[in-house]
Order: sequence, then structure tokens, then C-alpha cells
Amino acid sequence: MPDTSERLSLPYLMPAQAQKHVTHNEALQRLDLLVQLAVEGFDANTPPALPQAGEVHALGTAPTAAWAGHVGELAVWIGETWQFSAPQDGWLALDKSTGILRRWVAGAWAEVSLPDLANLSGVGINTDHDSGNRLSVSSPASLFTHEGAGHQVKLNKASAADTASLLFQTDFSGRAEMGTAGQDDFAIKVSADGSGWTTALAFDAASGMASGAALTQSVGDATVGRLLRVGDFGIGADAGPLAADLDAHELSGSFSAYGGTHAQAPAGANPFPALDGVFGLLCGNSTLGGPSANLWQIAVGIDTPGLAFRVRATGAWGAWQSLWTGANTTVDANGFIKEASPIVRLFHDSSEEPAVPLAARFERIGLGHYRLTDVPPLASKGWQIEVPQDANGNRLVYVDCSYDAGMAALDVRTREVIWQDGWAGGAPCDIPVGRWVDLRFDMP
Repeated sequence: MPDTSERLSLPYLMPAQAQKHVTHNEALQRLDLLVQLAVEGFDANTPPALPQAGEVHALGTAPTAAWAGHVGELAVWIGETWQFSAPQDGWLALDKSTGILRRWVAGAWAEVSLPDLANLSGVGINTDHDSGNRLSVSSPASLFTHEGAGHQVKLNKASAADTASLLFQTDFSGRAEMGTAGQDDFAIKVSADGSGWTTALAFDAASGMASGAALTQSVGDATVGRLLRVGDFGIGADAGPLAADLDAHELSGSFSAYGGTHAQAPAGANPFPALDGVFGLLCGNSTLGGPSANLWQIAVGIDTPGLAFRVRATGAWGAWQSLWTGANTTVDANGFIKEASPIVRLFHDSSEEPAVPLAARFERIGLGHYRLTDVPPLASKGWQIEVPQDANGNRLVYVDCSYDAGMAALDVRTREVIWQDGWAGGAPCDIPVGRWVDLRFDMP
């Protein structure tokens, strides 16, 4: 039987040994030296002048004085002398001065490095990781902060057909997801049960344009909670959407419609029944009396200027009310306001077009003789001609007109006013300077 243990060389008590306490105490001293080994320093070669009890040094390659001949050993001050022990492979010692942990390997003390954290199979913080969730964290919150400037969190996928996204779950059942799933367009999806998904918003990767259930699906989509697009209800569009039925139309916004004689004229009462062109329709909807209880519509003629409005307050639309404006009235040569279809002012040397031009061509044929070409006939209803008058209401000229339908030309002759058992035309004369004759035409 050997006298000492295999690893720490602790002395054994022998049979019938005298003074067993000496051997026992020596073993305790070695245990005190080697267990939880902490040294004053490594590579020490010169003994301290006043060592302290229990002081341990890891000797270097050239120890001197009392340490001479003990290269690489551990020196411990016990009682009044240095005792030595040769380290074995795998022993650990802590440098008390630096806090560095070293291990004895291959005849030298090597610093113990931290584990290599690269290419780990997984990390679980306060929870387990698995092959699909190689980084798992269980905590009230997770923080990623900067180190002096900005900070990015990157999700990188191998190809456009793969997925890079953030998935929000309730009890491990998906409820919302945002990212690039199966393509490079960015999308936000939601689910009520984790199986059926709705794309609320998606952004085209090339154009940045948005789509999805959170946007209106048509120009007249009034679904509550959806986001408006440019052009919805005529907002921001070049032209408002066409109204198909004026009486059934209850949406607010800016719309368009055609006059009553147009092939695409809407159903319902038309504010411009004789119009063949387009008009704008501004609509409002008040909920003070309940949904769609109080409605109003304002129609603005475009091809032929005009303005009309109507309201619905008792479940039925009122009649269209036309407003008198400079587009459908004129101030005649004598200062009176009159209803107007296209009205041309005829002067002695020119003509003046109405708000919507007829593109009439003026020609002075001779004294008191004028011709307007490319014009429709004079108005078939209401007044046709208004002549200038003096302060007493007397006509300043007498006017005769003749229309050539083949040439679309109106000849106008002005004469002096004479009395022959009634007012009649005398000698030819021009229209007085600064005055004019109003000629009212049919709508072209």
C-alpha cells in the first residue's frame, strides 16, 4: 500500500502508527493549500522578505534563494518554512492580484479563456431552445440599445420566396404578422384564430403603393374603419366618379354626372335636363336626423355654366333650385338683368362672346349691316333681341335680323327709328359708340 494518495499526495495513516495526529495534520495542511487554490502571483522567482502564513506563490522558471530548485512548483509558507508541491495537469489557480484564473497544462500555467460562443447550436435564456427557435428568451422585456449612435435589427432571408417577418402570438397561436412573407412586398396581416389570415396592408416593393383590406375597395366604399385612397368620393381626383342615380345617391363627396339629354344621363331628377354635357355634383350627408336623413346636393354646370341645389329632409328630394349667376343671366344694354342662354353683345365694330363662347365670327358688311357666322338660331323661347335706349326709354336703333341655316349666319341690320303709325326702321345707321345690341341664341 502506498504512503500517499494518488492525486494530492496526502499522507495515509499506517497501522499501529505512533503520533497519528502528525500525519493527519500534514494531510490537512495540503488540503488547505490545494483546495480553492489562490496564489499571490504567477512566475514568481524571488521569495518575499516577510511572508504571511498560508501565502502561496506559483514559481517561475528561475526561482532563487529558498525557492531554488523548485521550478514550476507551488510554494506555501507554513509555520516558519516554505513547503513545496508540484502541480498536476488540470489544477486551477486564481491570481489574487489580477483575478485571472489559470490552469496547469503541459508544464505551464495557461489562462482559462471564456467559452467560445461562436457557432453555438442554440441559446436559451430562462427557457429552453430548440431546432426551430435556437435563441429563446423568457423575460418581461428584451432590450437592444445603441453603443453611441444608431441601432438596427436585421431580419435576412435567403431569397424572395422565403419569409422574414415578426409574428405576434397569443398562447403560441398567431394573431398578427408583419414582414416580407413569400415575396419582397412588405405586408401586415392579422388573424382572429391563427388559421385564417387577412392582409390589412401591403406595400409594393417596386412602387411603394399600398393595398389591402384596410383601404377602401372602390371609389364609393363607405365601410367604416377603412382608409381613403386618392380619388375616393372624388377627393383629389382629376374627375369625380360618375353618379348613376341622383335620387338614390346618398354618399358625401365630389362626383360627376351628365345632363338630361346625354346618352349616359343618370337616373333621377336632373338639374340640367336640357344639357348634353357634364356637370359636377357636390354632396353632403348629415346624420343629425339619423343615417342619410338630411342630404343635400349642389350641381355645377361645366360644359355650360350653371348652378343648382336641392335638399332631402323628410325622406323625399325637393325640387332643384337654380341660382341666378353671371352664367345664366346678362345685364342688357339698358342695365336690366335678364335670363340668358348664349348672349352675344354686338357693337358697331366687334362682338363680345358669352361666358361659354360660341366662337362666332364678326363681320361688318356696311353701314348698319353686320354678320355673325357659325352661330345657332336666335332663341326659340323668351326674348331674342334687346336694343339700347336713351334716358327716356326710347330706342336708339331699329333692328332687323335674318338667319341663314345653311351658312349658320345671322345678318343684323340697324336703322334709325322712325314713326309710321308705329315704330319702324328708317335710314341705315351704325350702333352708337359705347352701346350694343344683345342677341340671345338657342343653346348650341
